[in-house]
Amino acid sequence: MLVGLLLLLAVYVSVALLTARVVYGIERARVIELERDWHADEDPVERFRRQGQSATASTAFLYGMAWPVVVPAYLFYRCAVLVITGRPPPAPCERVDRAERLDARIRELEESLGLRGHALDENGPRP
Repeated sequence: MLVGLLLLLAVYVSVALLTARVVYGIERARVIELERDWHADEDPVERFRRQGQSATASTAFLYGMAWPVVVPAYLFYRCAVLVITGRPPPAPCERVDRAERLDARIRELEESLGLRGHALDENGPRP
């Protein structure tokens, strides 16, 4: 009984640390990118070390401790985003832009093949 409880505790702590490490990496990258955009005159990594590291580590620790809720919620969120945003129907302006790009590409290909101005039939260009 005690060995099982210790094993369960070891697994919980291991997964908590792993989750905290992943969250810290994600948040660190996000904060450094924001710092780069907000303070272009300073080194964003050094600014993160001075000002954002402790808050990011605390956030990662809390996420790590709550991993039984955080990990399934995050995985569900990622799946939901894929389902919701995957291949939405194009907006009317997207359809128009795509048609214009296709027409331009077709004209470019016709000109490069010397087919511009010639009618095509099943066997190729008519003289």
